Amino acid sequence: MVEIKTPMLPSNKPLIVGKIDVRVGDHVEQGQVICQIETAKGNHQIKATEAGTIAEILVEEGREVVANDVLMVIDEQGKIQPEQQSESNKEILTTVPTDTVQHHLEKDLLIIGAGPGGYVAAIYASKRGMDVAIAERKKLGGTCLNIGCIPTKSMVQSAHLFELLNEMDLFGIEGDFHASINMEKVLQRKDEVVDTLVSGIEYLLNKNKVTVLQGTAHFLSDTEVQVGSTIIKAKNIIIATGSVAASLRVEGCDLPGVIDSTAALDLHEVPDSLVVIGGGVIGLEFAFIYNTFGSKVHVVEFQKSLLPMLDADAGKFIEGICKEKHIQTSTSSKVISIKQTVEGEYIVTYEKDGTTSYTIADKVLMSTGRRANTNGLGLEHTSIKTNKRTGEILVDEYEQTNVPHIYAIGDVSSKVKLAHLASQQGCVAVDHMLVGKHPISDTNVPSVVYTNPEIATVGYTEQALKEQGIPYKVSRFDFSANGRALTMNQTEGFVKLLASEDGTLLGAVICGPDASSLIAGVTVAMTNGVTVEQLTQTIFAHPTTSEAIREAALALIGRGIHQ
Repeated sequence: MVEIKTPMLPSNKPLIVGKIDVRVGDHVEQGQVICQIETAKGNHQIKATEAGTIAEILVEEGREVVANDVLMVIDEQGKIQPEQQSESNKEILTTVPTDTVQHHLEKDLLIIGAGPGGYVAAIYASKRGMDVAIAERKKLGGTCLNIGCIPTKSMVQSAHLFELLNEMDLFGIEGDFHASINMEKVLQRKDEVVDTLVSGIEYLLNKNKVTVLQGTAHFLSDTEVQVGSTIIKAKNIIIATGSVAASLRVEGCDLPGVIDSTAALDLHEVPDSLVVIGGGVIGLEFAFIYNTFGSKVHVVEFQKSLLPMLDADAGKFIEGICKEKHIQTSTSSKVISIKQTVEGEYIVTYEKDGTTSYTIADKVLMSTGRRANTNGLGLEHTSIKTNKRTGEILVDEYEQTNVPHIYAIGDVSSKVKLAHLASQQGCVAVDHMLVGKHPISDTNVPSVVYTNPEIATVGYTEQALKEQGIPYKVSRFDFSANGRALTMNQTEGFVKLLASEDGTLLGAVICGPDASSLIAGVTVAMTNGVTVEQLTQTIFAHPTTSEAIREAALALIGRGIHQ
């Protein structure tokens, strides 16, 4: 028997059972809508998770329910076998589309990929009056929602709360907590958060009358795309297929204990030891998560510093934090091989400054970047140009390819692979189709690393300004002099601002408490041309960590107060 439960749904009002579409004894197929739940945002469809027969209906229309209430029970043993089908059933089943039957759709816009770039573009375009279809071969939400940004942040929060228990005595809270990590519950909560957000996207697409096509999209020509048995002819097309993990091709990279970020999100036991190959954003986030959970972690990075794509001060800061947390780091190190011992451990051999060293662990996390996901897309049947080295689709400042009605957004075309950038690029592409304007700048795109403390950046790095010969001023304000940070016992870190001689903000680095939220204020200022002088005239609430931004701005013009 399979229980159909009320999902976790975002709503500030009670959840009410709406129309019930089945009766006890009815046969249902997997994915069939069986009832509706009314929320503050509209109706949410509840679908059968298995094929079978409705054995029980435990609610009635109009009843108030909460998350995890059992709505119905399906007897999956009640699946209709071929020999049990009536003549009428057979007739009905033959009308269901199959891959041998082709169906044709015509749309104003077809979007390939329902990640943060694709689904946002679909809703945005629909609200602008376009008839939209979106194709997704896996789950709505793409990599970010299902196996990236969101699930990792759920695990980050579990790690953060676990770490806070060590500070209870400092805050005057005493007791025997005997806390431990239950990975099954950590994973369960992560999955519940993901399911809630996937359901939300499904609801929004349905609400905005976006046609959702489940299956792999394949170009037949510049104007036609096939998804399963459906051929779509669209006036405009957006490719938003994202990226996939780029594995380091070394000896032993395919051993069973060598995992990628997807597998790291589903470990049911905390490994005693973990080697992370790659000291970028993804690698460090997992390093901090599993270090907090109890793993002995060693990060091996090919570049000369951790987070090599960020401002050098951010890399120095996080290396110091790693040392405090007993996370071993080896930079300027090239991995040579991975071998498995008789005991099942893994030996990672790496070379640094001409010297060969090795490290041993229970698991090896491969986190060496991502590459554009174009495999199976059928680009060879189109005129679309790509970067022959990276595979990324080439686009202009409007996300337009060399084929005027085809656009590409997000990781499949961008060197900066960030979900929020993909979402904005989707809106830019739609605007360009309709009104032909609104280019996007990659300069003022914020980036966050969810280590503890957090790191957030926007704009130019100091290294980039030096390389490009751009004159600049720099200031820095430490959180150790911020009242709110002291009350939180989170005083490590700083706000660093970069500005031109005329007071134009050029970049920012925030390492410390609330960095992921604080960076938005600087991003708004930079995007809208707010000068350093104007920033200093802005009133920041006290006591907040945001005051560190104003202090850093004051320091840029020689008027720093608390330093």
